[in-house]
Amino acid sequence: MGARAPYGSAPPPGPRDLGPHIAQWLRSVGFQVLEQPTPTPSLSLVTGTWTSLTGEQFHFQYAHHHPASGPVSWAACSMGVLRPGTPTPAVCFAATQVRRLKEVRLLVLQNDDFDAARQRLAAARATLTKTPATAS
Repeated sequence: MGARAPYGSAPPPGPRDLGPHIAQWLRSVGFQVLEQPTPTPSLSLVTGTWTSLTGEQFHFQYAHHHPASGPVSWAACSMGVLRPGTPTPAVCFAATQVRRLKEVRLLVLQNDDFDAARQRLAAARATLTKTPATAS
């Protein structure tokens, strides 16, 4: 059996703030990003919006809570999609605790709705970049 932490020791540190890394990555995949590093002394937020060719609006949010004292910090992200003509967004994934950027990328890129929207965009771009055959 593994050794136990002694009584009175500090709890393990929570996840580090991935906000700047997430914001940079979201921009690289086409999101419009708003970073709010300190809306409160203990909370950092990153929000992003991506609009598909068919008008779906994907909304991503990352929050990192880092209290000065008290409970361990935490970090979580979520994403929803608002489809044209619908009054409320659908959940792509609910608040999920994350510790690494890789986890965030997997949550976003493996979402079926977001993947389908990105594939439609890639297909449209491929169609636009094709050059017509020239006649001799």
